[in-house]
Amino acid sequence: MKNKILFFFSILVIAGILSACGPSAAQYPNMGTRGMTITGTGTSDLSPDIAYINIGVHTESPSAVTAVDMNNTKAQKVMKAMQDFGIVAKDLRTSNFSIVSLQKTDPETGKVTGIYYAVDNNIIVTIRDLPKMGNLLDDAIKAGANSINNIQFDVADNTKALQQARSKAMKNGLQQAQEIADAAGIQLGDIQTISYYESVPVFAANTYMDYGKGGGGGGVRADYSVPVNPGQMTLTATVTILYAFK
Repeated sequence: MKNKILFFFSILVIAGILSACGPSAAQYPNMGTRGMTITGTGTSDLSPDIAYINIGVHTESPSAVTAVDMNNTKAQKVMKAMQDFGIVAKDLRTSNFSIVSLQKTDPETGKVTGIYYAVDNNIIVTIRDLPKMGNLLDDAIKAGANSINNIQFDVADNTKALQQARSKAMKNGLQQAQEIADAAGIQLGDIQTISYYESVPVFAANTYMDYGKGGGGGGVRADYSVPVNPGQMTLTATVTILYAFK
């Protein structure tokens, strides 16, 4: 019983210390119910000038060694085609390499008839000249690529666009606060806090192109053309302003 009483007394002492250390209403007379929180938003539109493309090479064979050899040969040709196109080494990055064993089954009986190996090699290509993207994809496919998993659009430098969005957000928040204060017949005091959030989207085209994933490579026509339109991106800034009342 003494231990329980001592434990309860210790909790009361700690609670008292914490309450003494924390802020009180007297320390912040303008906070509490006498205040107003306003959220302002601002946007800035800009056109993407860079894209990340996931280009893949897929091969299959009953032999794992053969499947890997076939994939390496095609992947090297794709890499060379990208370099010949003008893509520098820093803008070529392997994102995935995998070997998977799969079972072949009889479609009528469902019985396993054998095992084959699937090899995938995916390369992330950064292109900085968007009007040439269609030609780049054509060259990649002709070199042996047989899948384009997705295309993501971005902006190399969004500094000015974000500055514009922040400025618009702050102006929007201040204007809203004044309008509401005037309508309510109150006077705004000092700004107590400002919090800020920004949203910078990376647009994905959600593109999936499959040009035959067997060992052959798809047999793409020489006059194949890939239409790509990056559109526009919208950057959004949000500010939350806490006002005190006079």
